[in-house]
This record gives sequence, structure tokens and C-alpha cells, in this order.
Amino acid sequence: EALALALPSVQGQMENLAVDMGYTPGVLALFYKVAIGSGVAPLVIFMGVGAMTDFGPLLANPRTLLLGAAAQFG
Repeated sequence: EALALALPSVQGQMENLAVDMGYTPGVLALFYKVAIGSGVAPLVIFMGVGAMTDFGPLLANPRTLLLGAAAQFG
């Protein structure tokens, strides 16, 4: 938290110091760059939630499809 309150110039100096000492981005930085930064992670999460949807009640009572469609519009 202390680094977040520092001036941007100090943050840049700290980052350059870490790079000069040989630190490289870790697994979390790679995950952020690939999944979060590119926007893929939210899509995967929503696809997973959609795949977990239980369609058993809908197949047992198809009238609920109309009720669900009406709920989306209003």
C-alpha cells in the first residue's frame, strides 16, 4: 500500500531497480497479461456459468421458457 501512495517517479525508479536486480514478471503477471489484459477471462467465466445452467426444469415445463423470455424484456 505504501508503494501505491508514492509518487509516480518513485514508482518508476523502484521498478527499474527491480528489473536491474534481475527480477522478471512472475506467474500472476503472466496470467494478468494473458487472461485479464486480453479480456479472455470474463468470457471463460460466463461460459462456465452458462454451462452449469440446469435445463431440467425447462425441459419438464416448456412454458417457463416464455416466462423467462418475458422477464428479460421487462
